[in-house]
Amino acid sequence: MRKAARFVVDTHVHSQRHAAGAALKERMKETGKSDIDYSDLNATMGGLETYDNSPRLLYDMECYGVDMCILQPAFGMSNELNIELVEKYPDKFVAFCNARNSGKDNPDWTFKDTVDEIDAMLATGKYCGIGEGAPSRPGPRTGQGRSYNMSERMDELRLICDLGRKHNVAVTVHTGTAGGYPITHTFWPEDWHPYWIHDIAAEYPDVTIIFAHGGMQGGHMTDLVDQCILVTSNYNNVYLETGLYWTDLYYKALKYPNVGPEKLIWGTDWGASQPIQTRLGNDPQTFSMQVHSQGIVRHQVDVMGWALRQVERLDISQDDMNLILGGNAVRLFKLKTPFTRLFRL
Repeated sequence: MRKAARFVVDTHVHSQRHAAGAALKERMKETGKSDIDYSDLNATMGGLETYDNSPRLLYDMECYGVDMCILQPAFGMSNELNIELVEKYPDKFVAFCNARNSGKDNPDWTFKDTVDEIDAMLATGKYCGIGEGAPSRPGPRTGQGRSYNMSERMDELRLICDLGRKHNVAVTVHTGTAGGYPITHTFWPEDWHPYWIHDIAAEYPDVTIIFAHGGMQGGHMTDLVDQCILVTSNYNNVYLETGLYWTDLYYKALKYPNVGPEKLIWGTDWGASQPIQTRLGNDPQTFSMQVHSQGIVRHQVDVMGWALRQVERLDISQDDMNLILGGNAVRLFKLKTPFTRLFRL
């Protein structure tokens, strides 16, 4: 099988899946609905049990020639289960971590509790970054009655970057939205404000900062992508995760001299319930988005295959392709490869 690059790394993978059936049935009883939708899934996700979905992940990795994946925690997902997979498949997986326990049923929670939880995990040396996204306040993803102001959230992001500096690991900033979940400004305000990271990147030039999704998690509006590209072009320590980009978005980023292939990192969001839409005659013709009228996705979306086709359409050198699909991740996360000098940088 001909691989797309010498060493392919998917930097954004969810190897766990939510066992949502029982909780959603209970939700139907509570709401009186005859069917459930993304708002119901969003409301229950934080308390759902997750299970190991790595057999499907390993199958797709084999199908598409992906050598390694970075396991990302998400809502309700276990850091410990990710580490079990890293230890079982050390040549296939490494992991990021995020806070999961400090805010649960704790009326006296402060953001310092979250910082302390992540600090303890990073001190084990088992994790190579903080993600998916910087941690936020605990509680319902639909809000808690008031929104963050910019200064409040920026101070929290600074505390997370302090951890990145202390442990020499990457920090991710989530950008964009999948389209279906009604996630409010209260949860991740930087989703819609990539320009905020100008200040953070300037204050932490020694911390690797990654825009998760690079401004494109769903839909086909590109305003957040433009903002992420601009911030990335201004700071040497900021990178774009591009796995949900369609081909023209890669070209948009590559045209910036201070971005180029050296600042792009491929990561698909494998395992998330985000279907790929086909809209013949539209521009773009395919893109990722949850559509309310289609209902919740129940099958394993083949985002890895779609994402590889988008990047493989690029008319660029193979050395450039090797950086985007793996070389930059190898350098930033100190991954082991079969040989040295596989990449230009």
